[in-house]
Amino acid sequence: MVSDRLRVRLEQREAVLRLLDRRRAETGDPNLGSGMEKKILDLELADLETIMAIQESTEHTVIRNIRPTRAGT
Repeated sequence: MVSDRLRVRLEQREAVLRLLDRRRAETGDPNLGSGMEKKILDLELADLETIMAIQESTEHTVIRNIRPTRAGT
C-alpha cells in the first residue's frame, strides 16, 4: 500500500536525521552530514510539491465536471 511505503520511508529518513543530530551533538560539528540532510529535505519537499500539484489538478477537474454549464456558453 502506498501509505505504508510512505510511512516507512519517512520513518527511515527521520531516523537518519535524528542520527545526524546526535552525531553533531557528540562531535560539536554543526555541519556534519549537512549534505545528506539537505538531500533528504529537498527530496521530501519535491514530493510534497508534486502531490500538491496533482491534488490541485484533480480538484480543478472535479469542480469543472460538477459545475453546471449555462445554456449558450
